Amino acid sequence: MASRSFLGSVLWVFDYIQRAGRASTAYHDLSMMSDSELACRGMTRGDLPRIAFKAGFGDL
Repeated sequence: MASRSFLGSVLWVFDYIQRAGRASTAYHDLSMMSDSELACRGMTRGDLPRIAFKAGFGDL
């Protein structure tokens, strides 16, 4: 039973790393856009952390 718990913890860590990578990629991609490109999509630079977090982790 302890091995299942350990395996579950390891899988959770890898899942979290994958989600963080998606959030990082989303933030990077959005940050490369100009302010006018962001505005056309209804976003401002201040929205980027929230949007990137949601892209990686969903609605926690």
